[in-house]
Amino acid sequence: MSEKVDKQNVSQDLKKLRFTLSSPSAQRIERVCDEILARCRQLQYDPRGPVRLPTKVLSITTRKTPNGEGSKTWDTYEMRIHKRIILVRSLPSDVLQITSSRIDPKVNLTVTFAN
Repeated sequence: MSEKVDKQNVSQDLKKLRFTLSSPSAQRIERVCDEILARCRQLQYDPRGPVRLPTKVLSITTRKTPNGEGSKTWDTYEMRIHKRIILVRSLPSDVLQITSSRIDPKVNLTVTFAN
């Protein structure tokens, strides 16, 4: 009987964590996702994801010439932002263990408690 109570208490303490990763490099974000998923599985949590959100393309079109004279030539610059979401039900104290590995500085990681 006490084992049932303990399992219920542990399951009630689990919180939904949402890891949101964004980066201009798809390879780097995939590598960090793999590290987080491996860490979650090592701690025996069942992660959901990574959910791949649509790539956001930021573009700027600007004139090549510094003055208004000359031929009208244009340059277009683009930056792609890739985004992934990983959902994990875990104890709040295990967040540091999940994210303890070195995360690439070009990858932005945000951890929130989901409802």
